[in-house]
Amino acid sequence: MFDLSYSLHVISEEEIRKQLNEISQRVILDDNTRLLVCIKNSKLHVLSHLQSIIAEICDCLILNCNQAAITLTNHLFENVIKQVLILWDSKGRCFSNEQLMENTFKEEINKYDDKDLEPNLNQCRNKKIITKEECKRLKDLKNKFRIPFSHASYTKLFADVKMPIWKVSLSKPNEVKEEMVNISMIPLLNTLAQVKFANTNAARYFLEIYALINDLDKKLLDLYPETKLFVKCQQINQS
Repeated sequence: MFDLSYSLHVISEEEIRKQLNEISQRVILDDNTRLLVCIKNSKLHVLSHLQSIIAEICDCLILNCNQAAITLTNHLFENVIKQVLILWDSKGRCFSNEQLMENTFKEEINKYDDKDLEPNLNQCRNKKIITKEECKRLKDLKNKFRIPFSHASYTKLFADVKMPIWKVSLSKPNEVKEEMVNISMIPLLNTLAQVKFANTNAARYFLEIYALINDLDKKLLDLYPETKLFVKCQQINQS
C-alpha cells in the first residue's frame, strides 16, 4: 500500500456521492457528444485492435477530461503509425500453422517498434501510405501536441506566449505594477494555460487523428481481399 496521508483526508460518503454526481452532470447531449458516441461504436476492420484506445478518448472528451484526451490521443497517434507500417510491410501476412504466432510480424515489429514518430512518418510518406502534404500536417500535429504534452515541455507548448500580471507588494499595497510575463516560465500559469489549451484543442486534435485512422484502415483493407469482400457484402446488405 502507498502512504498518502500527507495530502489525503477522509471525505464523507455524502461528499463522494455529490462529486460523482457532478462528474455525471458534465455530460451534455449535443452534436459533438453524439458524434463521439458514434465514433466510440464505429467498426474498423484492420486496425480494430486500436478501438479500446479510441473508446477511452471518446469517454474523456464526453466528460470534458481534455488534458487526458490529448495525452491518450498522442499515444494513439504514434501507435497507429507504427501499426500501419508493420501491417503494410507484412503485405497481408496472416498467422499460419507453419510458424509460431509471435514470429508472424517479428521482422516488421523489430524494424519499427523502437523508432520515433518522425522517422516513421517519413517511412509512411516514402511508401506512399500518406501524401507529402499529409506528412507535413502530421509533423505539425506532432510538434504542437505530442512533444509538448508527452514531455511536459511548456517552452514548446507556449513558446513566447505572454500575458499581463499585476504585482502588489505587501509592504506597499497601494503600488500596483504591471508586468508582461512568459507563461512557460511561471509554473502556476503554465498549468492553468494548459487546461485552457486542452479545452480548446482536444476534440479537434482527436477528430483529425481519427479521420487519419479511418482512411488508413480503408487503405489497409486492400491487403486482405477476403476481408474486403466480406466488408463490401456487409455494406450492400445494410444499404
